[in-house]
Amino acid sequence: MKYLLTLFGALFITLSLQAQKLHVLFVVENEDPEFGLLQLRSEADMLQILEIAAWGLGYKMEVMHLSKQKFTATDLQQAIDSLPTGAKDIVVMYYAGYGLPPTNNKGFFANWKLRDNPAKGLSVDEVAGWLETKQKAQKLHLGLILSEYSAQSIHSSQRVPDTPGTSMAYRQQVVQKLFSGHCGIVKMGSSLPYEPSWVNKNHSAPLFTESLVRAFERMLMPSDSSALKQVSFRQLHAYSSNYLNRYFNDLPISQTPVLEIKSCQDSTYSTIIEARPDSLAAPIKVVGGLLNSLAQNKDTLQRYQIKKQLAAYFTPNATVRVVRLYGMNRIPKPKEYNLKMYLDTICLPSKNPGTQEVIPNMMYLYIGKIETDNPHSKRPLIRQLSVSETWGNVSH
Repeated sequence: MKYLLTLFGALFITLSLQAQKLHVLFVVENEDPEFGLLQLRSEADMLQILEIAAWGLGYKMEVMHLSKQKFTATDLQQAIDSLPTGAKDIVVMYYAGYGLPPTNNKGFFANWKLRDNPAKGLSVDEVAGWLETKQKAQKLHLGLILSEYSAQSIHSSQRVPDTPGTSMAYRQQVVQKLFSGHCGIVKMGSSLPYEPSWVNKNHSAPLFTESLVRAFERMLMPSDSSALKQVSFRQLHAYSSNYLNRYFNDLPISQTPVLEIKSCQDSTYSTIIEARPDSLAAPIKVVGGLLNSLAQNKDTLQRYQIKKQLAAYFTPNATVRVVRLYGMNRIPKPKEYNLKMYLDTICLPSKNPGTQEVIPNMMYLYIGKIETDNPHSKRPLIRQLSVSETWGNVSH
């Protein structure tokens, strides 16, 4: 009897060691109180996806957090290297924090701002390389890296739309095809470098993560079995981009989610982003989004980079004509600034001329008329920009 108990115990330990696992690593900026609370919502949303994934795969899920004192690149690499992974295991890394300019100027992902290198940050490609090392050693099936760069806040009563349900009969097959059907490294980012990544402040919800949850829910409920053929990370990206576009439809801002996929059998990444206007003739969405993010962003490094990108759209002596709206009150005449002064002061509080109330933040900025230096050029620069600022507790 003692021999049988020993045998069963050894068998149980062996099976436990061989069981496939879903390793989840949260790399979350939580030192700033307001920003940290938003990331708690992000974690909860991501866990909705990952718990369903673990169930559908039949994997055990193990969750780790990298935060506070250990919020460094060295600790992150050590955490990845020390993960006890097997050939069929999956690692999901979720970063929620500030983005910095990528090391590679042509890169599609902002660097992660960590404690040990707050000016340069950590390249997402470097993080992917640590996972690839495990993969080459046949200790990893799939590495999924998700970057939520959430620093700007939208004031809106809207939400990302709920998912229309159809059939729940194929949920497990969807999960297995998505996570087991692809071997390699997948990187998803909430926005292109320097581009704003928005948060719905009224609901404490980063829009990319919320859209990702809605997209995953939609994928889980295909109309019939034939739709399973389309299940992929490309489909997940397309659905989440669609939800974001619907959210921004009536707002003077935008956001471009990014997807890069590298197969185990391939040495190059396949990059998918939304179409982005290349011409500077009418850069309303691009410039408008950057100006709105500059008005909301308090991070010194990010503000510097946003100003640097904005300068590329303007002539050196460009001016900005501003009309400010305070509910029913407005400044009678537009006020004109040189570009540098306007970019330096756009985030400062303003006083309602009717009530003398000091309002800490602009709500939205809308671009009106644009005058360029050479309208016949392929890349004309803006010499004068007219904008309308909305101040106060206004719902859109």
